[in-house]
Amino acid sequence: MRSEGRSGSHPGAGPPTGFSLLEVLACLALLGILVAASVPLLAETVARERLRAAGWETALLMRGLRQRAVAQRFGFGLRFVRSGGAWSYSLYRDGNGNGIRTADILAGKDPLLLGPEEPGMRHEGIRFGLPGTAVPQIPPGTGPITDPSDPVKFGGSDIISFSPSGSISGGTLYLTDGRRVMAVVVYGPTGRIRAFRFDPGPGWRQAP
Repeated sequence: MRSEGRSGSHPGAGPPTGFSLLEVLACLALLGILVAASVPLLAETVARERLRAAGWETALLMRGLRQRAVAQRFGFGLRFVRSGGAWSYSLYRDGNGNGIRTADILAGKDPLLLGPEEPGMRHEGIRFGLPGTAVPQIPPGTGPITDPSDPVKFGGSDIISFSPSGSISGGTLYLTDGRRVMAVVVYGPTGRIRAFRFDPGPGWRQAP
């Protein structure tokens, strides 16, 4: 005798669950394409942010030294030297009241407070310098940057001095990752410090 109200299907039967092997392979292939496309973009972003961080860290160091010189009534100076193809800086205090001088540093009259330091010690792949390709001057300057082998454009002594009066040596310091450039510009007696960024496409822009 046939039971009423029952279908001919087995108890618990329903639509198939899970994924087929073909569907899994298709998803993995799509994921691989997305990862391959995003890796270069991610690497580009990381490199840009490393350079930006190194530039801002350098600008903040200079601003801090200006304030310190005024507050403590002592002169300070960052002396840049090149060794083995890499530029580094060391921090000195004016020990005899005549400013930071190379002769006084070598004679021990201006004591060493910090260094030598390089941006690559905290920001991988970043160095004081300029890329191998020509880079234009920051507007309103025109033409390419002269002598790209020297990224410390603060006169012949390569010393950035901070006086108790609040003035700073005027000039520009360049940092690079080999392609992009950051520039920290000091506007001499006014003590203003600005950071600029150079990308091969857009060119120079003030760093936000």
